[in-house]
Amino acid sequence: MLRKVILFGLIAALAVVFGFISYRQAPAEAVQLVRRFGYWQILLVATLFGTCLVRSLRADARTVAANWRAWIGPVALIFAVTAFMHLHERHEFKIVMDEVVLQDTAMRMHFDREAATVVRGYDLAGNFSALQVYIDKRPLFFPFLLSLAHDLTGYRVANAFYLNALISVVFSGLMFIVGRRLAGVAAGAAGALLAATVPLIHQNVAGSGFEMLNLVMILATIWLGMRFAERPEDTDRLGAFVLSGILLAQTRYESALFIVPVGLVVLYTWWRQRAVTLEWPILVAPLLLVIVPLHFNVFKVATTAWQLADGPGSDTPFSPRFFYDNVGHALNFFLCTDRSEPNSLLVSVLGVVGVSFFVLTLYREYREIFRARPAEAVFSIFIVGLLLHTVLMLCYFWGQFDDPIIRRLSLPAHLLLILSFLFVFPRLVAHQARWRALLAVTGVFLIGFTVPSVAMHRYTQENFAARTNAWLSTFIDRLGDDSVLVIDNSTALQWLIHRKSSIPLDAVLWRPEAYAFHFKNHSFQHYLVVQRMGSDFDQGTRFASINDDLGDGFQLQLVEERTFSPVYHIRISRVVAVDETKLKAWIARRKSVELTPQIKSAIKKGDVEALDRWFKLLP
Repeated sequence: MLRKVILFGLIAALAVVFGFISYRQAPAEAVQLVRRFGYWQILLVATLFGTCLVRSLRADARTVAANWRAWIGPVALIFAVTAFMHLHERHEFKIVMDEVVLQDTAMRMHFDREAATVVRGYDLAGNFSALQVYIDKRPLFFPFLLSLAHDLTGYRVANAFYLNALISVVFSGLMFIVGRRLAGVAAGAAGALLAATVPLIHQNVAGSGFEMLNLVMILATIWLGMRFAERPEDTDRLGAFVLSGILLAQTRYESALFIVPVGLVVLYTWWRQRAVTLEWPILVAPLLLVIVPLHFNVFKVATTAWQLADGPGSDTPFSPRFFYDNVGHALNFFLCTDRSEPNSLLVSVLGVVGVSFFVLTLYREYREIFRARPAEAVFSIFIVGLLLHTVLMLCYFWGQFDDPIIRRLSLPAHLLLILSFLFVFPRLVAHQARWRALLAVTGVFLIGFTVPSVAMHRYTQENFAARTNAWLSTFIDRLGDDSVLVIDNSTALQWLIHRKSSIPLDAVLWRPEAYAFHFKNHSFQHYLVVQRMGSDFDQGTRFASINDDLGDGFQLQLVEERTFSPVYHIRISRVVAVDETKLKAWIARRKSVELTPQIKSAIKKGDVEALDRWFKLLP
């Protein structure tokens, strides 16, 4: 044991030095390490996790096989709940950038085994070649799983939606299993059904982002931790638990915080056993986690990675001064009753009761819980972790839960609300019919409130950027194998994940002669332009936004246009002719105009005023 303790100390020290100190003055080198070795690290961890998980579940699998009839009902419920989540939501892009960047990274992992994102690439003689990549800030676990889907079925953008469909089944199953372990089969059914009352979950299971995987890994780590605490001598259970925590840390940025509850659970089992046991999963964990601090160097290399410009007046990503305002936005989200937010009022109300009484129960019973009920002790540690995670999100400069882009950050808080209520409900209501009553109330809420909300999906319709991505994806699919060079200032990555040539407008501004050369020589079959258009109600015309205006150097022919609101239209045009002289003159004029925050604010104000006028003139 002394040798193991010394070895663990040396491994931990090496990991700390390598991850936090060695590249402090050279963050770009750390990022390049992630690029070259990120795929292989996540492959190693996932393989070890899968091996430990399968080995730790062999005995349980035999028990389930022997009593398979008892599982017919739960399995049917899990699939029914999952199908319901997919019933009313279109399977398309839901988030502006996350989904496209994750797919781009998965594409690079699939074709080149490199943890990087393509930002410049061209279709050359039928082969798509990446000419410029960068290392994105988003963790690697979801892109890795998506790259596996590509490996097994062939590369296609739709694989991300199929992957999330599979993840949604696992999510419903874990909600049932964790609830069942807390308070029986009825509690498991209640947990799965309560999750189904949240339209925000429906929205994300039908998208291609990493939010559902994050929820699955949180639930999996809680469940595996509860199993490990009951039999801490089982190395396979320990390995599955610790490795699930490492994978969770690489699912979303802030999920690295859950390494703390994982460590506390290990310390708790040592305390309860009155012995320190350093098995191989604990020994290798520090080295397998090195990738996390190395990857966070992206925020040092790219100063805009925190997107502080999106929060006017913000000079730091996290601060207590954001908490008060964000709590107001959170209440506006959780307590909304007009279906404009993808919330579940039932979960909100029950969750407030659950969290309040969980804190009280933990305060009154913590000695008994931690001494005699190890599974509940692990559960309590993670619920406290979820509570602190929610507080951190409310201290985030962009942590307004009622913002169309930020709502997804409330998903772990929904787990907190549901799981804490399942924990305290048997303590609050002693009647034997309590679970049947809860299931009945949840069923009525599903029919009376959730179904109309997800059928209307107002919260999805207002996200014009996500709808633009979905529409463009459909348009690109129709192009088939044709080669394209498109100028797209906002959604250039959408074309790249379809392996089509795409450039931003800046590429034309800096090298107009290069674009003119390839246009004259017909290097590509289609030369297209994607523009955001505004409306001039006085003239009855539409005009290109200041970001997408191409001046008079291009002669364009309309191909397709989609209207998302009276003042928001996306137009796809074909480049018919290029006048290089006029183009260079327009470029000189454009470079002399600086798009200041004041101009951007005036444009936004003009859109609001125009939309208000449009509404008032409705017949």
